[in-house]
Amino acid sequence: MRGNGQGQLDEHTTVPGELNQGGTEPDSHIGGWHRDICQGIIMAYFLVIAVIYPFYAPGGYVQIGEVKYQFFRNISLVTLAAAVAVVILPALIRRDWEWVVRNYRRMSATDWFAYGYFAVVLLSYLCSAYKRDALWGEKGWYMGTVTQMIFVLIYFFFSRYFHCSLKWIGLWLLASLGVFILGICNSYSVYPIQMEGQEEGFISTLGNINWFCGYWSVAASFGIMLYWCSDSRKVRFFTGIYSVASMVAGITQGSSSAYLVFIVHLLMLSVLSLQDNKKFYRFLELCMMFALSCQTARLLLYLPGFTYHYMYYGPDGQSGVMAFVWNSNGVWWLFFALAAGYILCRMLERRGRFRIEKHRWLWTILGVGVVALVCAMVFFILIDNKVLYFREVPCTVERDSYLELAFDEDWGNGRGATWNSGVEAYRSMDTLHKVVGVGPDCFSDYVYDIPELAQKLGERFVNLRLTNAHNEQITTLVNVGALGWLCYAGIFGSAFVRYIKRGRRQPLLYPCALCILAYTVHNLVSFQQALSTPYIFIVLGIGEKLCRDMGQGTRRIDSDAFSGE
Repeated sequence: MRGNGQGQLDEHTTVPGELNQGGTEPDSHIGGWHRDICQGIIMAYFLVIAVIYPFYAPGGYVQIGEVKYQFFRNISLVTLAAAVAVVILPALIRRDWEWVVRNYRRMSATDWFAYGYFAVVLLSYLCSAYKRDALWGEKGWYMGTVTQMIFVLIYFFFSRYFHCSLKWIGLWLLASLGVFILGICNSYSVYPIQMEGQEEGFISTLGNINWFCGYWSVAASFGIMLYWCSDSRKVRFFTGIYSVASMVAGITQGSSSAYLVFIVHLLMLSVLSLQDNKKFYRFLELCMMFALSCQTARLLLYLPGFTYHYMYYGPDGQSGVMAFVWNSNGVWWLFFALAAGYILCRMLERRGRFRIEKHRWLWTILGVGVVALVCAMVFFILIDNKVLYFREVPCTVERDSYLELAFDEDWGNGRGATWNSGVEAYRSMDTLHKVVGVGPDCFSDYVYDIPELAQKLGERFVNLRLTNAHNEQITTLVNVGALGWLCYAGIFGSAFVRYIKRGRRQPLLYPCALCILAYTVHNLVSFQQALSTPYIFIVLGIGEKLCRDMGQGTRRIDSDAFSGE
């Protein structure tokens, strides 16, 4: 696979070179057996996490979160300890540290933010009043200091030692395809694999619907974007099937947060597809796939034994967002409009009358209009279902009352209340803890130590304990403070910008960028967890490795598993 002048993936060619940011020598000078061993360790870890981990569920859904975390923690600690030993022990024997640090001297902005986050997490732990929970994390979630450090180390080792091959990435996508197919079947009350503790709230081998959707937001984004940027027919054939299956899984999995990810896909692809005709056609093809996926989800209802779990309805008997998307006949009209536009563009191109890059300004205006229309439709659906509404708020200054657009605390299954609780918790902190936080995964410890918030949450959630704000940004702000939040946001923001800038020269960076954006937006209504956050740090590491390889001009992307026209 290669990056050619038009920014398309093909096979057999070396990735073009780029000047190193630090002007330092290439990694090949570090060379030797220790690099090969480290690479072997990281590739074995990737195989376990990508292929085995999603299906690992001894005991079914009973304590599945606990079991998954312990598996991830143990495998990660053993792997990272082995990799660190391979790097450090030879230096101790040779009494020469230069060849060790040389690989980490050329630092990107993302590297610096990751180092900063690692340091702040440690500082936050030292300043925490809840040392036990800060170390390992809240029971059932375990996003404490140890886990956060594992995430950062995963990023660094993948960014230095991962072998960027589509054979390996293909294994991940193939495994996630199996996860998605199981999720689709379970959503329709079909259970190919019997799991203890089975109920509507659990699907596939991942457990809770929110956990499934978190995993889906990363894996599906990578496969869908790979279809868009690949030039190989074999790659597009596989990722085409994968894209449809992942779209059906996203539509049917029961959580409305999936539609935030679909909107992200639409926005990013509509902008990037203005590069050239081929990219624009791929974008139209993916849009048609989505329309067909909606109807596929609808048609599955008519199969014998298929009964959909999550066809819920909003206030006053009005259908929810999910029911609207896949039951509306407008989806068929959308498909036919897209197909007609696709055929028309192809015909005009053959006559030399259609080059999208020559009229990019016009297509940009049209694209913005379409995106604005979609966003407006979503907004009106939210208004219609009383997620957003206007209410009268008492005024204490000059007027009796005024109208404001208000988020009800009940919206999103109580997310309005959890967000507000997180914000109020941060406001109540002293200066030190506003900077470094109350400790990794200590959100619940701190919130329930504030009598007013504890009483409010007790009245709203009764016997349930709030462990995070169901918004990763707010939760991070409370746990590791403003400094930790800035470093964490810097990791994702700097990586996204750098991967987009380099995407034309190395198109495999585009899937990494879409994963970052999809994960970030999805987690505006969700949280870190052991089935999604490790994968996004792996993707961050893969993207960083591609950037480093481009800087050296010495590596190539092997795509033997998918290459060929």
